[in-house]
Amino acid sequence: MNTISEAAPRSLTINPFRISQTVGGVLALQGIYRSIPILHGVQGCVESIRTVLSHHYLEPISIDSIPMHEYNIIFGGRETIFEVIDLMVSKHEPDVIAVIGTSLTEVVGEDVLGAVHAYRRQCSDLLREKLLFGLSLPDYEGSIESGYAKATYEVVKEMVHLNRNASGERRKNRINLLPGSHLTPGDVMELKEIIASFDLEVIVLPDLSSSLSGHLMTGYTPLTRGGVPFDYMKEIVTSGYTVAVGSSMEAPAKLLKEACGIPYTIFHGITGLQETDDFFSLLQRYSRNQAQVKYRWERQFLLDCMLDTRSVFRGKSVIAALEPDHLISVYQWLGEMGIKSFQAAASTPSSALTRIKGQVLAGGDLEELEHRAQAGADLWISNSYGEQAARRNRTPFMPLGFPVINRFGAASAVSVGYRGTADRINAVGNVLINRESAYR
Repeated sequence: MNTISEAAPRSLTINPFRISQTVGGVLALQGIYRSIPILHGVQGCVESIRTVLSHHYLEPISIDSIPMHEYNIIFGGRETIFEVIDLMVSKHEPDVIAVIGTSLTEVVGEDVLGAVHAYRRQCSDLLREKLLFGLSLPDYEGSIESGYAKATYEVVKEMVHLNRNASGERRKNRINLLPGSHLTPGDVMELKEIIASFDLEVIVLPDLSSSLSGHLMTGYTPLTRGGVPFDYMKEIVTSGYTVAVGSSMEAPAKLLKEACGIPYTIFHGITGLQETDDFFSLLQRYSRNQAQVKYRWERQFLLDCMLDTRSVFRGKSVIAALEPDHLISVYQWLGEMGIKSFQAAASTPSSALTRIKGQVLAGGDLEELEHRAQAGADLWISNSYGEQAARRNRTPFMPLGFPVINRFGAASAVSVGYRGTADRINAVGNVLINRESAYR
C-alpha cells in the first residue's frame, strides 16, 4: 500500500532539511542569461540565500534585494519597488528581471505582483526587449523544488504571452528540455549532448549547465553570466516537442501543449536503465535517427557495472530524504539494483510520491526518519543537513540533493544517461562496500 503521510502535528520542527522555495526561484533565474532575481524582504534573507547557493555550487550567485522598512509596511512599498527596478534597468540593463515576494511581504500584505504589473504599464518603453515579472514565493510553504517550478512556469507563461500573435512554423528538429531542480549542471550538459547526438536542437529552460558550471571570466556584473539567452528562449513556443524531467515540471510543459500544441513527455530523472532506455527510444522515434555507437557502448558498460555491483546492493535497507522528484528517481534506480526496503522522507507533499511503495513522510523533518534508522539501515541518502543524523546512527552516508557542502564536484556530478547512471551506481556501491570500516 502506498501512503503519503504528514508528520504528526507538533509545535516545532526538530531537524529540518526542507529548503525555502525562494531559493528555488532564485536558482531557476540563474539559468537565464543576463537575468537578476530581486527579493522584496530583509537583507538577511538575501544573504542567506546567496550563501547556501554559493556553498553548493561554488560559484557567484546573481541576486539583489528591495529593502523593507517600517514606512514601507505602513504606506506600502510600491514606490521603493519602482525605484529599485528603475536603478537596475538604467544601470545594468538586464534582459530578465524577477521581483520575488517573500514571507515577510505576504504577512504584511504587500501587493508585489500588483506593483510589478503597474510598473509594466507605466514604464513599457523602458522594458522594450526586456522581461519583467513578479513571483510570490513565501517559505512557509513548498520547497526548493516548487519554487524552481513556479519560476519556470512564469517564464514560460510570459514567453507564450509575448508570442501570442506570432505565426512562426513549428521547428520539428528542435526539442524543449525542462530540467527539474534536482538535476545538476553536469546532468543538464549530458542531456543536451545526448539530444544533440540525434541531430536535434535543444532549448533548455532553465539552463544551469552554462551558468553554474564554472567560469573564469574577468570583471564584475550583478547579472547572470550564463544560461539560455532571452532571444533564444522566445523560440520555446515554436519547438516540436518538450521533454520535462521531474513531475514538478509538468505544469510548464502542459502550458506549452495547451497554448502552442507542443506535445510533451515526463521523465522522473533519466537515471537508471529503464528510464534511460525510454529516453533514448523517444529520441530515436522522434528524430528517426539511431543512437550513436558511443551510447550503445555506454549501455553495455552500465549493464556490466550493474552485474559487478549487484551483490552490495541486494537486500539492503535504504533511508532517503530528498525533494519529491529526486526521491522518485533514486527509488527507481535503487529498485533496479535489488534493494530490500526504502524508507523515505520528502521535503514537501507531492502526488507523484504515490509511485514509491511504502510510507513516505512528507513533513521535511529528519527526526522521525532518524528514529527509523535506529532499527537498522545500510545507507542514508540526503543533503548535507542529514549527515549528522546518519553519523549518530552509524549509518553510511551518501550526500545527494541540495545543498551538498564540504564536497567538491557536487554541482558537476553526472547521474543521467547510461554513463551517469554507472557513475552513480559505482559511487553508492563504494559507500556500501566500505560500510564495515566507515565508523571504526
